[in-house]
Order: sequence, then C-alpha cells, then structure tokens
Amino acid sequence: MSVINQMLKDLELRQQGSEGAVYVPPVRQQGWWMLVLTLICGLALGILGWRTWIYWQQSQRVVPQSQVQATSEPRPDAVARVVPVTPADEEQEPEPVDLVVALPTPSARPELAADPEPVQEEQDETGYEAVAPSDEALQPDLYAELEAEQEAVVPPPRKPGVLKIETVNLSEAELATLAERKATTAMARGQLRDAQDNYYQVLVHAPHNQGAREQLAGLLYGEGRLSEATQLLEEGIRLDPEQADFRLLLARLAISSGDQLKALGWLTGYQPDLASNLDYYATWAGVTQELGRNAEAAELYVTLLRQQPDQGRWWLGLGVAEDGQGHSQRALDAYRNAQLHGNLGEASASWIEQRIAQLAP
Repeated sequence: MSVINQMLKDLELRQQGSEGAVYVPPVRQQGWWMLVLTLICGLALGILGWRTWIYWQQSQRVVPQSQVQATSEPRPDAVARVVPVTPADEEQEPEPVDLVVALPTPSARPELAADPEPVQEEQDETGYEAVAPSDEALQPDLYAELEAEQEAVVPPPRKPGVLKIETVNLSEAELATLAERKATTAMARGQLRDAQDNYYQVLVHAPHNQGAREQLAGLLYGEGRLSEATQLLEEGIRLDPEQADFRLLLARLAISSGDQLKALGWLTGYQPDLASNLDYYATWAGVTQELGRNAEAAELYVTLLRQQPDQGRWWLGLGVAEDGQGHSQRALDAYRNAQLHGNLGEASASWIEQRIAQLAP
C-alpha cells in the first residue's frame, strides 16, 4: 500500500505543476493533392448535373402521339375518333385517352413504301407512346445522295431485238472452196455419190482445179464409168496441155480398153520431167514394146536405168527389147542384171532363168 500511496502522491504533484500550461496541438499542413482532389470532385458534379439537365430537357420535349397527330397537317385519309367527356367524367380522375388515327396508305406517301423500316416507339412517364424519327428523317442529304446513285446505276430499258437477214453473195472461188470441203467430208464418210456431186460443183466454179478433177476421175474409174472419166480428163488437158498426170490416166484408160495406139498418143504428146514422172516413162516404154517398137522401147528403158539402175523390172524390159531386135548378148546381159537386182515376181524370175539357159553358150 505504501508504494501505491507514493505513486498517487507523485501523480497529484505532476498534475498540480502542469495546471498553468496550455497544450497547443501542432498545425497540420495540407498538401497540393487536396486541391486537385477538390477540383476533380467539382468537375464530376458539374458533368453529372449537365447530363441530368439534358435528360430532363429531352423528357420535356417528348410529345404524346395523340398530340402529334392532332397538331399535324390534316390529311384527307386520316380519321380521328373523339371520345365525348361528360361532367361526371370531369369530376373523376382523368384517364389517358387513346386517339385512333388512320395512317396514310403506301400510295399516299411513296417514301414510306420505298423504304419500310421498323419504327421504334418510346413510352414516357405519362403513358403516351412517342414515335422515334427514322434514319431517313435524320439524314435526308445522305438518303437523297443514295437514291441519286441508284437511279444512275439503273440500266436503260433494253430495246426489243430485231432479226435482220442479209444476203451474202459468195465469189466463185469461195463457192468452189465450200464445195470441195463438202466433197472431202463426204469422202471421209464413205458417201461417194455425194463426193462426186460436190466435185462436179467444184469444177463448175473453178474449172482449173486439177486436184478436184483428178479425184473425180478416180471415183468415176472405180465405178467403171470409163467414158465419163475419159471425157473429164480430156477436158482437163484442153485447159492445161502440160498435165502429165491426166495424160498418164488417159493412157491407162486406153490400155484397159485395148487401145494401145491411143494410149501411146497421149504419152507422146508431152515429155515431162523424168525424175518426178518415172511411171509416166515406164508406161510409155511398155506400150511401145507391146506395139513391137523395140528400138524405141530400149531407149526408154536405158533412160530409166540411168535414173535408177537398181530396178530389176526395167532390166527385164531392156532385155526383152534387145532380144526382140536379135541382140542376144545384150539381151543376156540385161537378163542377168535383172536376175541380180531382183524385185521381180515368181513368173518373171522363172521366165528369165529359162531365157538365160537358152541364150547362154
């Protein structure tokens, strides 16, 4: 207890000594951030108030749909239904009255029919429905520009087609080419009669077309129409006397009919180039040999052998021509050369062996 009493006494002495002193708390200094915070809060409150004022103005501008229809310009196709109000009804609490308005038909307002869009409706606190303006009403310039572009892109109306038939006159050369093309097609298909008719048409339009004349002569010869083929070739020689192929064909036609003199006449009438007409000279030599003109035939065979000395059939022809003239040694040499070079049939080879055995000493 003494210790506690002593502590209480000391406490009282301290309190008595400190009664005349006044405690002054230290001044708390405010920093610059307090000023910034105050400005931010004030700015936020200003923005909030401005947004609230705008919202209030917009809500005041919304007009009920009934009033919009009543104040709008009267239209002949709009009909309103008016509800009569009695005094008894005036004492009662007023209720919102709905006005039924007939909207114009699409024909009365083409702009609505052309671009129908869903109408967004808003309802304010009073219960009236407000029609929000469409994009076309908000941006009339943009929609006008789009409509102008669409009208510019629309293609002009298509004119009805007119069938026009023109007559084209082909030249003689074009007609001949067309007929020859048809004849070639008919030949490929095996239609020989159609080919003949078309080749005749070629010669009508182009008489100097010797290729078509030769093809037609071959077709006629294949069918045994020798007189027609002969007449056709003779007409070709009259147009061009230096046609060696026509002369050779006429000579073979004459040989097939047994008229060697006529064949020789066609061959002797023209002497073409030897290198490109070996068959022409070989036929000429054979016809002269058949007619017994061995000396002339021997000269023709020698001419052929100078061009192609390895042809056994021409050595055989030369041997027969020399043998017919009584030149036994020359005939024997020619027979041996024919046997050496070969290119002969079995009958010709057998006959040469027999003749060599007879002429050999």
